[in-house]
Amino acid sequence: MNEIKREGVIKKIRHFYDSQYIKVITGIRRCGKSVVMKQIAEEIKQSGVDDEHIIYLDLEGKSGEGITTRAALEKKLDSLTTKPGKYYIFIDEIQHVKKFEEAIASIRVSYDCSLFVTGSNSKLLKGKLQDRLTGRAKEFPMGPFTYAEATEFKKANNIPLTEGDFEDYLTWGGMPQRYEEEDEEGLVNYFQGLYHSILTKDVFSTHKKLNRAEFEKVAGYAMENSGRPFSALSVARALYPGETEEVLQTKAKNIANYESYLEECYLLSECPPYYISGKQFLTGEKKVYCVDQGLRNSFSNALDTDPSFGLENVIFQELKSRGYLVKRGKLRNGEIDFVVIKGKKKAFLQVAYYLASEKTMEREYGAFSSIKDASPKYVLSLDRLDSSRNGITHLYIPDFLRGKVDITLS
Repeated sequence: MNEIKREGVIKKIRHFYDSQYIKVITGIRRCGKSVVMKQIAEEIKQSGVDDEHIIYLDLEGKSGEGITTRAALEKKLDSLTTKPGKYYIFIDEIQHVKKFEEAIASIRVSYDCSLFVTGSNSKLLKGKLQDRLTGRAKEFPMGPFTYAEATEFKKANNIPLTEGDFEDYLTWGGMPQRYEEEDEEGLVNYFQGLYHSILTKDVFSTHKKLNRAEFEKVAGYAMENSGRPFSALSVARALYPGETEEVLQTKAKNIANYESYLEECYLLSECPPYYISGKQFLTGEKKVYCVDQGLRNSFSNALDTDPSFGLENVIFQELKSRGYLVKRGKLRNGEIDFVVIKGKKKAFLQVAYYLASEKTMEREYGAFSSIKDASPKYVLSLDRLDSSRNGITHLYIPDFLRGKVDITLS
C-alpha cells in the first residue's frame, strides 16, 4: 500500500537532522517508526547527500542480521564508512544490541555522523539511555495513525471514505497494517497476532521469569478496561474472588508490575493526576489508556464496554500526538477528564459520547463549576450542534480530530 508522510512526527525531528543529539524514535511495534526513518533518510538524500553516506540497518531484518553486540555493530559500520564526509546512520530496533547504550555512545563520538535510532521498549530506552546519555539524546514518541492520518492514508490508497469512517476508527484504530484486512475476522486475527508478538518480543524476552499465564490474564483485563480507574488491589479482587487478603496483597504487587510492563512496550499509557483542588493523596489508583482502539477492541468484551471510554482513549492519544502533556484533573469531589498542558499554559477538557439530554449536559458542563482557574474549558462530543454555554466551548469530535477546530491554552 502507498505510504503517507508522517509530517506530524517528522517536523519535530527535522530541526535536528544535522545535530549531534541522538534522535530516538520510540513507540509500539508496527506503528510506522521504520517508515518515518526511511522518509527522513529520503529527505536527507534529497538535500544532496549521496546514498553511500546514508546507512540504514534494520536489526530485525536482513540489513542487520547477526548484529547483536557493540563489536558487531561497529564492525559493520566500519565497513560502510570508508569514505570521508559526514554519515547519516539509521538503526532500527536498537534494543537488540546488548548494552546498546554503550554502542550508541561510542558511535556518537567515534564517527562523523548524525545518528537516528528506533526502539519498542521504553524501559530499555528511557532507563539506559537516560543513565548513559543524559543531555545527548532526544526522544520523539510516535503512535499509530491519528484520525487525520488515517483519512489521508485511505485517500492515498483509494479506500472509499464513508459516513462510517469515524466509527470505523473508533472501533479499529489506526495501526497502518490493519487496512490490509478485509473483514472483522481478519482484523481480530491481525490484532491478536500483533498483541502476542509484542508480548513475546518486548515483555517475555525481557522478563524471563514471568508467570506468562497470569500475566496474560491481567494484561487482557487491563486492555479491555483501559480508560477506567486501575487499582492493582481492585483488579486482584476481580480476578481472584474468594482469595484471602494476604494472597490478594501479593497478587496486587504482581499486577502492579504487570501493568508497568504493558507501559514499557507502549501498549498502555498512564494519564497521571493533576490536582485542581483538594490535597494530593496516594490511593494506589491510576488511569491508563490503550495505545490503539483496534488492539483494545480485539479483546472480546471490550466492544461491550461504555463507548465513552473508547472516545476518551482516542482523544487522549490525539492530544499526546500533538505534543501536549495530558493529565486527569482531580477535584475535591470529582474529576475532569483531561488537563492539557504545554509549558505554563493549560486547558480543561470533558469528553462525552452524546449530550443526549439536559441532565447529561448539566453533568458534563457542570463538572467545571468548582474550578476557579480561568484557563479555557471544553466539552467534546459527537453532537454536531454547538451547545457552548457559560464560557465553556463545545467541539464536535471528528472536526477536532481533523484539525478543523482546535483548543487554545492559557
